[in-house]
Amino acid sequence: MIKKILFFFPENPFSNRAGNTTRAKTTLTVLKKLGYSIDLAGVDEIYKYLNDTTNIDKNIVDNLFLLKQKPPKIKTTADYWKYKISKFYKKPNPNNNSLTDFIKKEFRGIFTSEHYDIIIINYEFWTGLIDNYSMKDTLKIIDTHDWITLNEFYKNKSLDIGKRFNEEISNLAKFDNVITISEDEHSVFKKFLGEKVINIPPSFPSHFEKNNPDKKYDLIFVGSENIFNIKSIQWFFANVYPLLPENINIIIIGRVCRHIEKRENVEMVEFSESLEEYYHQSKIAICPMLEGTGIKIKVIEALSYGLPVVGTERAVDGFSSKTSNGCLVTDDPEIFKNKVISLLQDEVYYQDMKHQAEDYFKNNFSEEKAIEKWKNLLQ
Repeated sequence: MIKKILFFFPENPFSNRAGNTTRAKTTLTVLKKLGYSIDLAGVDEIYKYLNDTTNIDKNIVDNLFLLKQKPPKIKTTADYWKYKISKFYKKPNPNNNSLTDFIKKEFRGIFTSEHYDIIIINYEFWTGLIDNYSMKDTLKIIDTHDWITLNEFYKNKSLDIGKRFNEEISNLAKFDNVITISEDEHSVFKKFLGEKVINIPPSFPSHFEKNNPDKKYDLIFVGSENIFNIKSIQWFFANVYPLLPENINIIIIGRVCRHIEKRENVEMVEFSESLEEYYHQSKIAICPMLEGTGIKIKVIEALSYGLPVVGTERAVDGFSSKTSNGCLVTDDPEIFKNKVISLLQDEVYYQDMKHQAEDYFKNNFSEEKAIEKWKNLLQ
């Protein structure tokens, strides 16, 4: 009998909007290739806020369930009055306002009616969806994506780190397995939670191509509209871009374009259904990240096309090796510029870095590696 997975991810993983949705989609793809039947659960209000459609790949996901944070406004229902009354005495979850009692009830209802063998929750702050009584005989897995305490600290320097990290570890401990995608976070969580912590890095199919000197773009940056991407690309244009030769062509893709001024030789594409064409037309990917936690999906994706990456030190967060990985890193704008110029002007050096990128990707982030790790976990 085919085993069934209930996969919770609050947004539409097929939206192609950002690194987190891309990674969720690749995880679903891997699980499907392992032969599982998969239902997807998301949050109705989040879909609407992000203008996500309900379009899913039916070759990967069998059913989509959208959970509501609050009951319909029907005053004759018990759920409506229970929700209304609870707002007077019950404080919202401080780490996730969307995690209401009603959404927990909706999730339990789906689980009870469909009888799943495995539940996979994405993000620690959705742990409250798990009900240890009704789901006690089901394999429960949390995919962390990030070290949430550190991520929240970057956004709020007054955060009570000790309290929040204690909550994070307590939540992760409620699961049978904890998935990390970064070697750094794997090391931290394993010290507290032991062998239940498994590191499964992001994966992509490889898109390597033979050397093609006729590239339209010298540099490519892909970024969603989150604060870390915005700060990063603004730093690049303020500090590195003025140092580069005027004839360098740059392509920026994603909603981060909304926060960039028009410049000479800089093309901006706010949304693209597929990045393949743009990566194949580019020579170098840049990742000038200043903050943020976890492994950078944009870097892995660039490596999957055999592109060398020039970035800040944050670009290789979570890598098992900080060298010989196809990435050149520095936080110094002048050196950043020099690394870009060296790759563009020295073809032998460029090819060496390209081979490093391909080898490191194949050994760490290939789809085959991810399939093997998930198979070992779920068998």
